[in-house]
Amino acid sequence: MLKSVLDDEKKCCACFSCMNICPKNSISMKKEKNGAIYPKIDSEKCIGCHLCRKVCPIENKAETEKLKKVYATYSKNEEIHEKSNSGGLSYIIASEIIKEDGIVYGAVMNAAKVQHERISDPKDLYKIQGSKYVHSHMNQCVTQISSDLKLGKKVVFFGTPCQVAAVKNYIKNRQNLLLVDILCHGVPTQDSLKSGIELETKEHIKSISFRDGKKYRFKLEDKNENSVIVPYRMSYWLNGFVEGYIFRENCYSCKYAEVDRCGDITLGDFWGLDKDIQGFKERDKGINLVMINTENGQNMWNTIKNELNYMERTIQEAIPHNHPLSYPSAYPNRYDKFINIYCNHGGKKALMFAYPKKTIFIAIRRGLRHFPVLYNAMKKIPKIGNKIAEYPPM
Repeated sequence: MLKSVLDDEKKCCACFSCMNICPKNSISMKKEKNGAIYPKIDSEKCIGCHLCRKVCPIENKAETEKLKKVYATYSKNEEIHEKSNSGGLSYIIASEIIKEDGIVYGAVMNAAKVQHERISDPKDLYKIQGSKYVHSHMNQCVTQISSDLKLGKKVVFFGTPCQVAAVKNYIKNRQNLLLVDILCHGVPTQDSLKSGIELETKEHIKSISFRDGKKYRFKLEDKNENSVIVPYRMSYWLNGFVEGYIFRENCYSCKYAEVDRCGDITLGDFWGLDKDIQGFKERDKGINLVMINTENGQNMWNTIKNELNYMERTIQEAIPHNHPLSYPSAYPNRYDKFINIYCNHGGKKALMFAYPKKTIFIAIRRGLRHFPVLYNAMKKIPKIGNKIAEYPPM
């Protein structure tokens, strides 16, 4: 009998693979007071087979691949590029799989909830476009992927490295499976996102977006299509995401923050791309960093590259501006305080009061925005201006 999947629950990435593989359905995902979900074992059902530990990407690190090629790229299709936060590569790869009567698995956002969904209709591919800066619940996704592969379907799975690693540990015959891992700095919980939204509006939110091109910002739209737009340095939640102090605890010890990746292809933003490059006119809409890690990934690249504007680059150019290629996000100094407040007083209080040196400036920015003349004048003052601006100086 097992009491827990991991001896240290704080390291759990909540990938759902343990729940998927359990032959006795003895594992369920439960939310704790800190807003994060964790697997819980029903000891009366558990037979001690240890399959949950075998597929766990934290207990057993998935095999990683050696980098083959690096590209900076974006879609030639302006509409695809416009609707994607980076270069549109996820959409193009997914479209290719659908053309071959395949299946796409990716994170889909419904209001403040994010979960991985199975997509077989090209009309639904828009659901995977845009960044979702929050932990996606995979539910029965891994079992569904396994079933599709057994039926001879081609499948692409998009996810964070720990999610891709979970799929890789679970599925051994991956002949028709393309794994795409996303460069990930860390993921906040869905519960914290709900708290962050409640600090901005009392309305029921229909849709959320986190970026406008390369700029981070909250856009919250209600059922009447009224929008609340908040620059990230005025948002308690989004500032916490961008600066990395509200993630799930396991993110700060991520095993997959390295150049050797677990996916066939790795996608991210090409932060740090040389500004003097000629021919990349659409960089303000976002440029994808593409890492080709396997022959399977190379085959997909060869299939789609004619739909792209691209240029071969080096990984050395990307590493300084993409720390997930070298190391995980640093554990915040007051993270224990954040969790303590969260458990005892809820997410809103934790977001507002756990990091006073950060949130005092958020409060000042939020207050000054109601006095635009004064705000614009103060932003011109040396030293003070940079601290109270909606966005840091570029």
